[in-house]
Amino acid sequence: MLGEIEADRDATVSKPNVTAGRIFDRLNLENDGELDIRHLLLMLWRRKVFIIFGTAFAVLTSTLIVYQITPQFTANAQVMIETRQQKVANIESVMSGLTPENAAVLSEVEVISSQSLLKKLLLKLALDQDPELNTELQPKPSWQEYLKLETYLPKDWLISLGLRKPDNILPQQERTELQRSHVITEIRDRLSISPVRNSLVISIGFVSGQPRKAALIANTIADLYIVDQLEAKYEATQRATSWLSDRLSSLKSKVEMAERAVERFRARTTDQTGQRSEITTQQLSELNTQVILAQTKRAGARARLEQVKALLESGEAKFSSSSEVLKSPLIHRLRVQEAEVIRKVSELQSRYGQRHPKMIKAHNELRDLRASIEGEVKKIAQSLRNEMHVALARERTLQANLNRLEGKSTKQNVAAVRLRELEREAQANRVLYENFLNRFKETSSQADLQQADARIISRADVPAVASFPNKTINLSLATVAGVLLSVLSVFFIEKIQNVYRSTDELESETGLPVLGIVPAVANILGRSAVARAVVEKPASAAAESVRNISTSINLSDVDHPPGVVAITSTTPSEGKTTFASWLAQLSAMAGKRVLLIDCDLRRPSIHKSLNLQNNLSLVDILSGVSSVEEVLQKDERSGLFVIPGTDVGANAMDLIASENMTRMLSHLRESFDLVILDAPPILAVADARIIARLGDKAVYVVKWNETPKGLVKSGLKVAFDAQIDIAGLVLAQINTKKHAYYGYHDYGYYYGKYKGYYS
Repeated sequence: MLGEIEADRDATVSKPNVTAGRIFDRLNLENDGELDIRHLLLMLWRRKVFIIFGTAFAVLTSTLIVYQITPQFTANAQVMIETRQQKVANIESVMSGLTPENAAVLSEVEVISSQSLLKKLLLKLALDQDPELNTELQPKPSWQEYLKLETYLPKDWLISLGLRKPDNILPQQERTELQRSHVITEIRDRLSISPVRNSLVISIGFVSGQPRKAALIANTIADLYIVDQLEAKYEATQRATSWLSDRLSSLKSKVEMAERAVERFRARTTDQTGQRSEITTQQLSELNTQVILAQTKRAGARARLEQVKALLESGEAKFSSSSEVLKSPLIHRLRVQEAEVIRKVSELQSRYGQRHPKMIKAHNELRDLRASIEGEVKKIAQSLRNEMHVALARERTLQANLNRLEGKSTKQNVAAVRLRELEREAQANRVLYENFLNRFKETSSQADLQQADARIISRADVPAVASFPNKTINLSLATVAGVLLSVLSVFFIEKIQNVYRSTDELESETGLPVLGIVPAVANILGRSAVARAVVEKPASAAAESVRNISTSINLSDVDHPPGVVAITSTTPSEGKTTFASWLAQLSAMAGKRVLLIDCDLRRPSIHKSLNLQNNLSLVDILSGVSSVEEVLQKDERSGLFVIPGTDVGANAMDLIASENMTRMLSHLRESFDLVILDAPPILAVADARIIARLGDKAVYVVKWNETPKGLVKSGLKVAFDAQIDIAGLVLAQINTKKHAYYGYHDYGYYYGKYKGYYS
């Protein structure tokens, strides 16, 4: 028989269990991330009382706080930056007006909230003596005194522990300044300064518990800001006037020194050159002309001399080509005589020979004439040479004079450049001095003509309505915050309460059909009364729910209705045994032949709940000590047959897995219409897996609002690994009132809504 069980188990493993596979897939799938609006609304609906009370608590608390807060009043004054300035005189101001730019407006905002301006405000209104702004002057509540260490420890101890400074550690002036600094910080915290959008207007607001004080401080800040602008311009004008005065003295000294330097240099240059540069320039021009003429004359004399020298060196008496020779009368006469002698020689030559005395005489005469002519020419050459030397001497003299005048002119030009430089410097100093003198006169006249760059366009009125707290807004926000916090708390509570409360939730997360729910029955009459509840009240909601589950079990396999059904759960005390007994009793009362077997051989309880004996039990049958007929007991009230169990401890596994168990169930299938096996919890012991495998179908019981989801999924994972054919799930021990209150629209909702149908 044991071999047949193993063969059947192998066959089951070889054919995938579709239902178990669906369980496994559901347990391993990640959340698809879709938001179930209906689920969220139902969750909020079932916690609506919590949300209502949470919101009411938030509103009530806020109301108490709001009405306990001292009201604060805000007064606002407005100043506008002036872009149009009145010009009484056409004089440029020392400090220019503000430009209509956003940066300039923001800068003025910082000026208004500056430390110096707020300190002026403090001193003018003596705000350091105001208890509202000076916290040291405020009376301390009595309960705060009990929280201070000074109440219990001496000052010396506190000083030695570093928890308090000695009273005389700071001088009085420094303590006063420190106190004022704290007051200024408090003023700045209450002060609101902001530019009005798309305008040149600055809004100045101040918050105080006294309306008149708020208006007074806001208006005083605006007045001090205007006065501060005037003082800034006046101080700038005074500084400019003082600086210009010092600068004028320096510039005046520079002008005088520059003018004296011009006069001294002009006098010195006149003494050195002896005359003005214009005369020297004229003389230089004339002398330069004479030098050029002397150079020309010398060059002409040299040219004539060179011509005469060339004639003499040629050895020919061709002196007719020289103009200097032609100009000499003596040479002209000698040339005439020479011509006569030449003619005479020519005539004698035709008559006489060369050795004739007349011919010889004529030739001698001709030679003497030519010697005389050559001598005269040499005299002319010497005269030209002397003329050239005289011209050269004159040229050198003129050149020396020209060089002297050029040196003198150069000195005069350098002196003139230096003189003009000194004159320009003196003129520049004179112009600068005059400009500064004019600006000094203009600046001096501005002291009484200053006007501010801003004006007050709206003074602060005494506020009639408190700006804080705004009761309407605060209570509205408290209501919204209460709702949000309550909703978030609901989400948190639902998240930490990781249990199943509805069949839809159980079915969607496990992937298994939910056969039905089992309402809880009050356990005040004891275990036996609970087990007999469906017999005592067959028309009750519990009995009807079990009948619906019985029908669902039969419909789980229409072609082959299960004959053996195993009932198990995740952990003990989930209502598994009660459900099994109810199902068995109602099925027997319906006319079926039903057998209930207590297979929990570690903690048997059916015989106790049905008031039966367990002298003989399932253990005796499986051990072969007794037969089924000997152990079998009948419940007379319902007609149910029962085989009780006995605690055998660790031996339960061996007995359940024995061939006798398989043989017994095979025999009982033929004798009974329905056999119900009450198996132990599947996560508690391994017996449940074998028992559930022996049945045609298994029913998995989950306790409502108690069994953690993780344990349920782990139990179903074990059932899947064991290839157990689970017909479906049962959500047991439901509190129908709470279930209906939560708003779950499943079986429990209708059991609660239509309770008039049940008795």
